[in-house]
Amino acid sequence: GRRAGRARLTMAHFCRLALLGLAAVGVRAQQAEQQLEMGSLRSAFVNEDSFQYYSILIPSKSNAIKVKLIPSYGDPDAYLSFTAPEPDDLTATWVMDDVGAEEQVIKRDAVEFCQYEPCILHISVYGYDESEYMIGVYDASSAGVIEEECAPGCKQDMIADGVCQQACKVSACYDDGGDCDKQNCAPGCDEGWVGDEYCDEACFVEACNWDGGDCSENSGCNTGCLPEYINDGECDSECNVAACGFDGDDCFHRATECFGEADGKDYRGTKNRTKSGKECQAWDAQFPQQHTRTHLNYPDAGLGGHNHCRNPDGEAMPWCYTTDMEVRFEQCDVGQPWQHCKQNEIPLATQQAGAVQCLNPTVPPSGPLPRFEQACGNGESHADVCSRQCCNAAKAAAAYCANDELNYGRHQDYKMKIAFSMLKLGCNSCEAFSDFFSNAHLLDGLGLGSKGMYRFVDSFGFKVLVASFIIMLLMLCVIAASIARYVWQRRQYSMPESAV
Repeated sequence: GRRAGRARLTMAHFCRLALLGLAAVGVRAQQAEQQLEMGSLRSAFVNEDSFQYYSILIPSKSNAIKVKLIPSYGDPDAYLSFTAPEPDDLTATWVMDDVGAEEQVIKRDAVEFCQYEPCILHISVYGYDESEYMIGVYDASSAGVIEEECAPGCKQDMIADGVCQQACKVSACYDDGGDCDKQNCAPGCDEGWVGDEYCDEACFVEACNWDGGDCSENSGCNTGCLPEYINDGECDSECNVAACGFDGDDCFHRATECFGEADGKDYRGTKNRTKSGKECQAWDAQFPQQHTRTHLNYPDAGLGGHNHCRNPDGEAMPWCYTTDMEVRFEQCDVGQPWQHCKQNEIPLATQQAGAVQCLNPTVPPSGPLPRFEQACGNGESHADVCSRQCCNAAKAAAAYCANDELNYGRHQDYKMKIAFSMLKLGCNSCEAFSDFFSNAHLLDGLGLGSKGMYRFVDSFGFKVLVASFIIMLLMLCVIAASIARYVWQRRQYSMPESAV
């Protein structure tokens, strides 16, 4: 998906950061959230790389809501949160970033649903491209509202996908979002995108001649599976097919049932049914069970485009969401630790963790550092820098590159570049840079914002300097107290002149 963040710079911050030698960027004016009405669509427009903000009051009687995002043209994404006003990719609980019309059903038992009253849902719509769209929120308490089809034969994701579907050409489906007025080679692949020297995921299909070679000189192995997705550390359902080699090692096809942890958090086997025999829902799917246990939020838990039992969040044993609408999740029977391990066998999760290096000299290079550089880009794009992928990759690179003498300098230089970019763009909620943000803002508030100083705040030397300053301050206090005591004692024991 495409990601974005919002800059929140004041002019003073901008001037100071300009002195750092950073590229100038436009400052987004603070916008008030527009109020939406339950059960009605609002038409709107958003500029490229910009946001529109909305909020809506959710009635206390609502057991579920449905958010609709229907583009007329362009590629709008939506970020949803009950807790964070003006949510972006780092603060949103739910993200709608697919191509074409989208629906997001949020049930009352979902994480963060209406934690406080009055219950306010905050929505940010980001324009990856200049976009015109309709957005609305509906009460989905009754089962009939949570339907995948707006008309017989027309699913919601078929609307405004760039392909004319006669079944969708009805008012209930918004006349297919205008798709029958234009013809594209694939859903979401606008005319002119093929062969424009920019890799468009929606166009990377055989019908579009694999985006005219924009993504790769070779033909693709499956629709939606870009070459860089294979062996990138995430199991992608589009690549998890035989033609793509089952996404390399990302989907654990060479794993056995061997695991060693008591709670099975290192289980990477292929059990995909619960103890009662219910089929597991794929971790990258949001129907019928909506959830936040995704690879994006738990990047080291073995989740992604498969439906195998896992334990990402510290439960007693591996489990999964089920495809039964009446049963949200159940535990799985994967045996006992080491029960299914051969002699001297090491669980795959342990093997992979032990084999990780900061940078592997493959062609192209692989490992946490290249993934960090790929996820965050050149440091200029909101969509790259202000994303959870960038934040997750930064955290992984920090763990594996800290003691790598060969690549430590390269990692530190790039880390500082991204830290400056995050500070500049205002998306400073990434935990991997928390020390830098707190120290940099402290210095900035004191008027000490220079490039050398900002670079220093993220170093070990800064912590030593602060500790030394505190120790020196304490020593001065001790010396001052000693002098004061000495003066006081001299006065006490000095003989008055009248006594002479």
